[in-house]
Amino acid sequence: MAEEDYGDLQAASTNGRGAAPSLAHEELPKQIECLMGRKFRIAELEKSLATTQRAPAEYIDTPRSRTAASLNVPLEASPSHSYHSPPIIPPGPFSVNSDTHSLAGSHAPVITDGPLKTLNDFQSEDPVEYELHDPIARSVLTEGEAFVMFRLFFSSCHPNAPFLDVELDSDVDRVRSNSIFLFLAILCVGARFWGASSKSACWLHPRYPGLVRLLDAEVMRVTLRPGPDDQKLETVQALMLCAHWMPFDISADGKRDRSRFSESGAWQCLGLATRWATSLALERSCHLSFQNPDRVTRKDVQRFRTMLYLTESDHYLALSARRPSYLNPEPLNNVLHQFLRCKYVQTTDKRLTSLFRVAYGAHFTGCRPTTIESVEAFDKDVQIIERQFTLNRGNHSLDSLGHHFPFISLRWYRLSYACAFLDVTDPSQRTGKVLTWAIEWSSQILIHLSRPPSLQATSNSPILLPLQPDPGVIQVLSYAIDHYFVVIAYAAFVLVNSWLGNLMDMNFRPHIQQAGDSYDNEPSSSLLFRLVDLAARTLEAASPPTGHLARRYVPLLRGMTGIILSGNTQARATENGHSAVVEHPSHPHEQQGNLGGDLWEMWQQAGLEPMPWPNVLDDIY
Repeated sequence: MAEEDYGDLQAASTNGRGAAPSLAHEELPKQIECLMGRKFRIAELEKSLATTQRAPAEYIDTPRSRTAASLNVPLEASPSHSYHSPPIIPPGPFSVNSDTHSLAGSHAPVITDGPLKTLNDFQSEDPVEYELHDPIARSVLTEGEAFVMFRLFFSSCHPNAPFLDVELDSDVDRVRSNSIFLFLAILCVGARFWGASSKSACWLHPRYPGLVRLLDAEVMRVTLRPGPDDQKLETVQALMLCAHWMPFDISADGKRDRSRFSESGAWQCLGLATRWATSLALERSCHLSFQNPDRVTRKDVQRFRTMLYLTESDHYLALSARRPSYLNPEPLNNVLHQFLRCKYVQTTDKRLTSLFRVAYGAHFTGCRPTTIESVEAFDKDVQIIERQFTLNRGNHSLDSLGHHFPFISLRWYRLSYACAFLDVTDPSQRTGKVLTWAIEWSSQILIHLSRPPSLQATSNSPILLPLQPDPGVIQVLSYAIDHYFVVIAYAAFVLVNSWLGNLMDMNFRPHIQQAGDSYDNEPSSSLLFRLVDLAARTLEAASPPTGHLARRYVPLLRGMTGIILSGNTQARATENGHSAVVEHPSHPHEQQGNLGGDLWEMWQQAGLEPMPWPNVLDDIY
C-alpha cells in the first residue's frame, strides 16, 4: 500500500475518534472504496508486467505450462554440443525461492510437468527426511555388514570397473562420512554377491531391497534436490557405479527378481554422470595438473582416473548402442604418459589407459565407420595397443584381469566397430571381409571362455579338444559389470545368425553351395554348437539360479543351441524330400530363415533391447 494511502487511512481513523460517530461512518466507506480501486489498478499493472516479461520465453513453453506457474530454471544449451548431448536431466539448484526473477509469489508452489513432476511432491514434505539415507543409521545394515560388502566390492568387483582409489575408497568410515551416495552405491554392488562364497541359491543380501530403496531415494534427491555438498567427485563416481551394476527389483513375496539393466538405462545414467562431471569442470581441468607432474596430488589423480573411465564408457556405449559419443578424449590422451608415471598409479591403471586408447581411436570416426578401410585401420590400431599391453604383461604393474583383457574388452571393441559398419552399409557389402572379421572376433570371444589348452586352436578350424568353462573366466564373470553378459550373448548371436544366413557352415568355413556339404557332421560336434553351449555353461557356472544378471542370458543361449540342432535336422529332411516342420520349403535357406525369426523372437523374450546387428536373412535371399 502506498504511503499516502496509509496516511489517509490513519488520518481518517484519527478524525473518526475525535468526530461524531455518524461522520466517521460516512467517511470510512468512501476511504475503503478508494483504496480498493487503487489496489485493483496495481494488480492490473502487475499482471501486465508479468505478461511482458514472460513473452521472450514463449518458445520453451508447452501448452500446459502456459496455464501454470513456470519453473524458472535457466535452460543452457551449447551450440556445439546440443545436437548430441545425452537426453538427461541437468542437475542444478532447483530452489523455489532462490530465483530473483520469479513471477510467482515468494511462497507460491512451483508447478512442473514432465520428468521434473516429482518436484511437486517435495513441496509438502519435510526436507530433513530426504537426508536420512544412511543404511546404518536407518538400521538396514550393521557396520560389520557394511565392512564385508566393501571388501567384496574392492576384492572382486572393482577390477572390472577400476575408477575408484583402492586405498582411500575402500575405507568404509571415510566414504560414509564423505558421501552417502557413493557409500550406498558401493554397498548395493557388494550386496549382490553376499552369498557367493557360500554357493547359495541367491547371492543377494537378505535386506538388499531395503538398500536399493535408500539408493533410489538418494538418486532422486541428488537429481532433483542437489545441495552444495553434492558438488563433488563422489557424486559422479556413484552414478557410474549405478550405470555398471544396476539394481535388482525383488517381488513382494521375495521369490522373483528382475534386473533393471538395459543399454538405454546405462546410457541415461552415464549421461547424468557426464552432466555432473561437466558441472564440476572435470573435462576441462582434470588433465591440467599433469602438465607439471611433480605437483600432482592424489586428488588430481582421482579426478583424472574417474574422467578417464567415464570418457571410455561414453565411447563404449556409443558403439554398443549406436548412439553419439559426447566427451572429447583428446585432452586426456595428451597426458596419459604423465599419468602413468605419477606416484599414485594403481595396478589397474595400465589396463585402463589401454582401454581408453582404444576408445580414443574410435573417436576419430565418431564411432560410425563408413568404409571397409576404416574398420581395417581401427583393427590395426587395436592390434598395436594389444601388443604393447601384452609386452608389459609380466610387469608387476598389471592386474589379475590383464590376461582376459584382450579377449573380452578388445575383441568386443573390434566386433562392435565392425557391426557398426555392417549396420549402415549397403547389403551387398555385408558378405565381404568385414563380416569375416566379425565372425572371427565373435568366435575368439567365445573360445576364450574355455580352458587355456584349447586356446591354441584357431577360429578357422574345428577344435578337437573338449570345451570346458575356464575357472578364471567364471571368477571374472561372477562379478562382472552388467554389459559383459551382453558381449557374450551378442557374440553367440552373430555366429548363429551368420550360419542361418548361409554365410558359413557350422565350423565357420565359408559356405559351400552344394547340397549336403554342410551337414556331414553331427551338429552337436560342430564348433558352432559347442561354442554356444560353452557360453551357456559358463554363465550358469558364474551365477546362482536367481539374483544374477547372467541368468537372463542362459535361456537365450540354450535356445540358440536348440536352433542349431533343429536347423540341421530340418535341412537334412528338406534335402531328402521330407516336409520337416514347415510344409515343403523350396530350399534349405527358407527353413533357416524361419529359424532366424525364432532367434530374434527369443532375443526379445529374454527382455533384451533390439539388436543393431543387421538381419542378413532379410537381405541375402
